[in-house]
Amino acid sequence: MSTTQRQRLEAREETLLVAATAVFAESGVDGARMAEIARRADIAEGTIYLYHKNKQELLEAVVDRFWRELTRGALAALSPQGSVTQQLKELADYHLHSLIDDFKIVEITSRARERQGETGRQLPQIREYVRVFDAILERGIGLQQFDASTPVWQMRDVFYGTLEHSARTLVLRNQTFDATVIDNLLLLFERFRQTTPEVAGQTKTETSIMDALARIESHLTKKSG
Repeated sequence: MSTTQRQRLEAREETLLVAATAVFAESGVDGARMAEIARRADIAEGTIYLYHKNKQELLEAVVDRFWRELTRGALAALSPQGSVTQQLKELADYHLHSLIDDFKIVEITSRARERQGETGRQLPQIREYVRVFDAILERGIGLQQFDASTPVWQMRDVFYGTLEHSARTLVLRNQTFDATVIDNLLLLFERFRQTTPEVAGQTKTETSIMDALARIESHLTKKSG
């Protein structure tokens, strides 16, 4: 196959995936029709099956593309020479905006993966995305800016979990991007830099998480009142 022909096929598949993403987001997995996807992509419906044998396989390709694009965007959002704190803020800002902008497709693809019980196909793309955060935190630990006793995976769960919860709350309350969510999240991460004794049976990390999440939830509740 010539380079030009391969490029044409790749460009057509990209157009197909963009169209499929839009239709899945608008109509849901069950409501999406291959004929409508083909119409949006300006191709014959039968052409879809040259690339993907059925709707589920097409959805998996959409999810793959979503995470690849998310990772590419996250890397582009970071200042190459930025400090650890600056890069955390940039990644948080990018992730929260992305979740709000693509909320429907995130929800649809998550439910579809759970329903099918086949998450393995998406795991490599998700791992590549979370490695962006891991690399920032590992640099911070190497520079002794963060406490090495707190596992990176736990800080990662706090980071993404907080942003995903906040994005869902904002979207369901018809609110837009809220920078104070990120400000409070970064305050939480300042606690990870400290070494303090346990308080009332809770570890430093547990206490920090509860305090910061309470501030975020309180702020979002006040805005919706």
